[in-house]
Amino acid sequence: MPPVTSEQPTHPPALLYNGTIHSTAEPYAEAMVVEDGQVAWLGSDETAERLREERFFVHDLDRALVAPAFVGMVSLTAPELDGGAVAQILDTAAHQLGYSALRLVTELEVTDIADEARASTVQHLYEVLQVAADHPVDVWPAVLLRGVTADGGAPSIAPVNDLLDLLDELDAQGREVAVALDLTEIQPNLLGVRSWSAEAGRQLLLDCRGCEPGVVVDSVVTSQKHLRELRQTPSPSTPTVLVGFDSAERSLWEQLLNTGVHVLLTGPGHVATALAVGVPTSAAPGEGENPWELVSHHVHHHTDPVSARAAFNAQTRGAYRSLPDAPVSAGQLNPGSAATYAVWEVEAVAVQTPNSTVSAWSTDTRARTPMLPYLDGETLPRLVSTIIRGR
Repeated sequence: MPPVTSEQPTHPPALLYNGTIHSTAEPYAEAMVVEDGQVAWLGSDETAERLREERFFVHDLDRALVAPAFVGMVSLTAPELDGGAVAQILDTAAHQLGYSALRLVTELEVTDIADEARASTVQHLYEVLQVAADHPVDVWPAVLLRGVTADGGAPSIAPVNDLLDLLDELDAQGREVAVALDLTEIQPNLLGVRSWSAEAGRQLLLDCRGCEPGVVVDSVVTSQKHLRELRQTPSPSTPTVLVGFDSAERSLWEQLLNTGVHVLLTGPGHVATALAVGVPTSAAPGEGENPWELVSHHVHHHTDPVSARAAFNAQTRGAYRSLPDAPVSAGQLNPGSAATYAVWEVEAVAVQTPNSTVSAWSTDTRARTPMLPYLDGETLPRLVSTIIRGR
């Protein structure tokens, strides 16, 4: 399938039928009408037959599943800062993996933003952001700065301030760029980093991979307490995101509650515990992985399994909630929402839960729970196509 470009016209109105449409508004929908980039109607095949018009492009789904497309995360290192490479990464995400939105994290070293390298770095970032802004895949950019050596004093985190100044030059290229940092590098002055990011109005991503969970929680809770005292807590629209945090200890999740942070799992984790406590939690699989693989891992987690719906939402609707200024209806297929979805070839659909009692209730039609692929831990859905805003 050739890449979709922003110059291509919007497709004519489409009628999709003979499938399973994953919709919270119409959980038993078999057919869907897409018009002007939005979901115009959902319902049964019988009704769809009566709605057929010559102006519609009619698509027989052949029992495929239509579901909201996934939200993922990819990282770019300095050698990959070529616009062509970025476009290829986005094309692959959409056409091979079923993504409609991505966090695009560009990794830089402190030396890359020093005076002698600043102009070149700005030019490279400008090119990356321009390609991202022009691509049909929705991109939320971030810059991960490595090499900061905080010692508790403000001068040691000066490179973070330099990065904030640099990013001010790039905001014209689409969305505002988030700041990402390795927590182990800036932990001695996490308060200062969070304060500066909040003052700048930029989202802060803290890479917690490899960190001891208890240390992460202590640092976040302490810094949040001081930010409240200073009246500098981050805006709810730009929550601090703990990338790669996970813990089997419920008490640690409970301490994160009401700190305003979101958690982004980067592999199989304790989604059930996080959601039970109430900590906003999303997930993103490794780059190049079929996103259903991580959904399956969470459904079959050996100690903390969740329903397929909860695992799926963590990579779709829940993932959008941690993105700044994401549309409220993003990650859903309901009348009036954007027609952004993926079509998947599946063996069977079901309401799959980890608990037999819940299963008995959820599979009752009165529960109105939309169907998803039955995941047996081995077979995964196969992507047929990805549609973004009707294109």
